[in-house]
Amino acid sequence: MRREHTDREYEAELRELSEQLLLMGAKVEQLLANAIKALVERDSELGRRMIDFDNDIDELEVAIDERCLRILAKRQPVASDLRFIATVLKIVTDLERIGDLAVNICERAIELNAEPLLKPYIDIPKMAEVVQGMIREALDAFVARNALPAQAVLEQDHMVNAYYAQVFRELLTYMMEDTKTIQRAVKIQAVAKYLERAGDHATNLAEMVIFMARGKDVRHPGRLKTKKNKPHGVLFLCVQNTARSQMAEAWARKLFPVGVRIWSAGSQPSDRVDPRAVAVMLEVGIDISGAHPKRISEIPIGDVDTVIALCAEESCPYLPCELSSESWELPDPVSASTSEEKSLGIFREVRDQIRFKLEEFMKSWTEQ
Repeated sequence: MRREHTDREYEAELRELSEQLLLMGAKVEQLLANAIKALVERDSELGRRMIDFDNDIDELEVAIDERCLRILAKRQPVASDLRFIATVLKIVTDLERIGDLAVNICERAIELNAEPLLKPYIDIPKMAEVVQGMIREALDAFVARNALPAQAVLEQDHMVNAYYAQVFRELLTYMMEDTKTIQRAVKIQAVAKYLERAGDHATNLAEMVIFMARGKDVRHPGRLKTKKNKPHGVLFLCVQNTARSQMAEAWARKLFPVGVRIWSAGSQPSDRVDPRAVAVMLEVGIDISGAHPKRISEIPIGDVDTVIALCAEESCPYLPCELSSESWELPDPVSASTSEEKSLGIFREVRDQIRFKLEEFMKSWTEQ
């Protein structure tokens, strides 16, 4: 926390500037939230009101810029005060751009609301919540002049990118299956892209707060590096999600420490988990009889930071670069054509290989 100035008029000017910036931030959050509401609730009138509401944000940007220039000319600030003014000038630009992106969302919402609904909006509202949280937390860090919560904002950007990849992948499937959906799918994809860009601007806000608090520029190659530690969300993949990935999910739930979230899925999931996988896992005291194969689209990809493919055929297309990925390419025990007893033997071998690889994977967390 900085010390207040003995010049009360100067201190009041800085405080009023900060309050004006927070007002602008609150209006940007409101605009973004209502833009998504106009889309999800198919409320075109709300979308039109929010387009007009952006004028208030533009006026605040101009007013804050003018106030900053007056303080620079009148007070000639140095050190932390100069960083504060420079940060405000940068932040208003990013907030204004987020407002423009929210307006773009309103425009696409109005267009989409005039057509039949392509699909329920599931990941886009979640994506928007993350972005709004990033903006809010960055501004809270600005008020507190605290770099730590700003650093946490940087670490959330991969969630926004992951949600974007998820939305893109689902929409691509719709477009490939039915060309009549292309126009609507492209507009929905544009909404997701606007949110992804808004997340980038929220990241810029956090970077500038770190500069203000520490006097250190962390943009571009200097961006904060997060310490590689245990993952917080792991997704195991195999095509049918009937054996290998199910066994891996079950082993991970037994072996991984508390706090790591775990899923398995496949691009072409089977109707049920292979009973031989259930049998060999019961031999080691793990019951997966209640598990069900899932599609990748059913997984909250924004909560995943590590993807492990257990077969060469399966992958997570359009994987965000921030997500860690590995390919273990274990043999498929389901496809083995042999007697029941030998088949179970193959399932046991794969089961044990999975445990070994998971234990090695866990060792890497402490060795880094």
